[in-house]
Amino acid sequence: MIEVLTEQALPEYLAYLKKLGISYVFAGVDRLDCTLLLKKLYSLFGIEKLMVAGGGVMNWSFLAQGCIDELSLVIAPVADGSTTAVSIFEQSEFSPYSSPIPLCLKQMKLLDENVLWLRYQKE
Repeated sequence: MIEVLTEQALPEYLAYLKKLGISYVFAGVDRLDCTLLLKKLYSLFGIEKLMVAGGGVMNWSFLAQGCIDELSLVIAPVADGSTTAVSIFEQSEFSPYSSPIPLCLKQMKLLDENVLWLRYQKE
């Protein structure tokens, strides 16, 4: 496990992570710099591939900063009309605006009679 932090992290929290033996890296002053994070994960830990499986804000942060090369999406026949339902991508209030990002369908596969797996890449 590697905790990703900005330089705004409190010293008490850093001490807590150290006590638990959890590695951490700083990637940005006051907001996450995904490009810097990927560089650090590679140089410090040898990580060459990363799956981003966060919430909508995390996913959008990586996509908007050009750090996602493929989107894998499984569509299942379940609907949720809740106004609090989680979205795949979500622009946060604290991040700069980013225009919509076009994706290109790379592959589609029927997993069973009702479930579809779509793979997209950035254009």
